[in-house]
Amino acid sequence: MKRIVSLWFPKLSTDRLARASRKDWSYRAAATVVWHDGCPRLAAVNPHARAAGLRPRMRLADARALLPDLVTEAGEPQADCRLIETIAGWCDRYTPWVAIDPLGSALADDFETACSAGGFGGDAGLLLDVTGCTHLFGEGENGERALLADLVTRLARRDLSCRAAMADTAGAAWALARFAERQADLFCPSRGQRDALASLPVEGLRLDAPILEAFLKLGLRRIGDLYPMPRAPLVRRFGDQPLNRLDQALGTLAEPIEPRRIPPAFRTRLAFAEPIGRAEDVAAATSRLLAALCHQFEQAGVGARRLEIALYRVDGSVDRTSIGTSRPNRDNPKLMKLFEERLGELDPGFGVELMILSAPEVEAWSGTQDALPDQESPGVASGVDGTIDLADRLALRLGAGNVVRLLTRDSHLPERVQVAAPVSSKPAAAGAWRRVASLKGARPTRLLQRPEPVEVTAFVPDDPPSVFHWRRHAHRIVRADGPERIANEWWRPRSDGTHPPAGTLPPVRDYYRVEDDDGGRFWLFRDGPYQLAANGQPTARWFLHGFCA
Repeated sequence: MKRIVSLWFPKLSTDRLARASRKDWSYRAAATVVWHDGCPRLAAVNPHARAAGLRPRMRLADARALLPDLVTEAGEPQADCRLIETIAGWCDRYTPWVAIDPLGSALADDFETACSAGGFGGDAGLLLDVTGCTHLFGEGENGERALLADLVTRLARRDLSCRAAMADTAGAAWALARFAERQADLFCPSRGQRDALASLPVEGLRLDAPILEAFLKLGLRRIGDLYPMPRAPLVRRFGDQPLNRLDQALGTLAEPIEPRRIPPAFRTRLAFAEPIGRAEDVAAATSRLLAALCHQFEQAGVGARRLEIALYRVDGSVDRTSIGTSRPNRDNPKLMKLFEERLGELDPGFGVELMILSAPEVEAWSGTQDALPDQESPGVASGVDGTIDLADRLALRLGAGNVVRLLTRDSHLPERVQVAAPVSSKPAAAGAWRRVASLKGARPTRLLQRPEPVEVTAFVPDDPPSVFHWRRHAHRIVRADGPERIANEWWRPRSDGTHPPAGTLPPVRDYYRVEDDDGGRFWLFRDGPYQLAANGQPTARWFLHGFCA
């Protein structure tokens, strides 16, 4: 059974300003202001302003009439969004499954939309799927209650007003966090959401305003009032939303919630009795976490492609860094060498109280040696010289995009048969053109970036060249092999995005492997069959494209 925690920050906007060391927001009546419906209105008010009778959505002029010395500041929805994102990152210490609460507004698709639309109240929320995570705080229900208490206590130390509720469903936890009257009601035992929701107001079902007004007129004020109601008449009068929301809250209808980050498949954590701050201690803790994670890899038969280490500091901030590997890797010493390149970038601040090591990307372990794979057999290593280990370390220092390798591509054109890709890219599978290319002649060991024109003399126009001039030097050919005809890829669009007209023949190249009297070997081609233009000049031209071994 799933266990979901709903965190509600009823005064996020005002807490953000109070945390910014603005004394007016801590000791005087203050409010944020947004422009709405053609006039400035209060968006969020602090406790002093609320005690004076001010409420969100009130016109600023009316608020000034009640409280002339009201401290105001322009609302910053984007700043609130950044703060809730920061809090969500901090909540990763409890579970990797954290979502910005999408249930907060029945009229908004997401939290950022509600903020940008001038959402009144300055509140926000998070959803945490803590299934399988509560055992870190105790066994059974005691562990769940301890997790809730620890969560609220730590947020209160950061001067954040918060209510946290736990239930089997996101809808039930959301309703309890916002409408439960007693502190004890914030915890809903497993499979107890029906009884826990019965006494809550119908606003806890996140219904549209017209439906809520109709329910109140009919005397349906509590969620429990809907339990004995016939379902068919409710659907005919109010549509599917009321019953869908009720079923989602009770757990009879699934309600998927997308986490802000994809939860890693493998993760390990280490909490400290006292905060640590020395670089040696951080490295030792990383080595310990890495050993535990590599053991998980061995049991699952996988290797890591990317690892991330997160330091949770005592001031509530989080510092992260990650490493990547070009092949699945579960070798503890080699992975630790990669982390040593990055640990110096981490700042422990005033101390680290928790470290979490996760593997966002893993792949099946093939059992191959640590070396560059053979292009003809991607799964077979071509050596054990530690080249991959060196490439991974260079990628960490220079950037993953600055360390590249050549990968094969499904194309028969010499200039397109390979493509430069980051060293961590997977080798391409053997395609049809690679199998066809294996039947052709050998390719040059060095290919020019752009073919260079040459002047050619041949005994017969369609024969191989006997002499060619390149860079003011004459090369007399003593041996030639060819031609090998290669047609352009007519199905690929031109540079302007258009395709060749139907019925036209694609241009072709006739390639020759030649050797001159000095022993040099070259790869020449003629761009099309030999033809004469109207002026009597040949239309075909010759080019040098590469050098053979």
